[in-house]
Amino acid sequence: MYNLPRRTLMDPLIQKIILATDFSEASRDASYHAVLLAQTYNAELKALHVFNPRPLGVPYYKAKKKDAHEQEDLEKTRQRGKDILKELADSFQVKAETIFAEGDAGPEIIRIATELNSDLLVVGTHGYTGWNRFALGSVAEYVVRNAPCAVLTIKPNNRHDKK
Repeated sequence: MYNLPRRTLMDPLIQKIILATDFSEASRDASYHAVLLAQTYNAELKALHVFNPRPLGVPYYKAKKKDAHEQEDLEKTRQRGKDILKELADSFQVKAETIFAEGDAGPEIIRIATELNSDLLVVGTHGYTGWNRFALGSVAEYVVRNAPCAVLTIKPNNRHDKK
């Protein structure tokens, strides 16, 4: 017999949900599922966006120092990301906290999910194949392979309004 912790019917299986979003169509589809699960389980919902300020493919130690205009543009981009994240959370019919982080998306999502002791990560997948998947990488795949909890991946156009 397995020596598993004893659960009762009153113990919710899912108490903390993190929706990782990049504001894409796939992420919007995933947000519907995250909200539905949060409502069903009366769980905490946190919407997370990870912003990478480095140019794609440039290691941090080779990125040039930013001048004042670039720094101002970067700050505007950060603020816009935070505003979109808040709008997204406000559109949910459940209370949702927003988390805005900076760094490489996959490792940051895993770090935050671990720190927050999340029960479920919800991520949209872009459905890239072949060269695009190789060139762009797959945050969803990284999350699935490294997550400290269950992961729900939602493929593109997996919309709730389909009949």
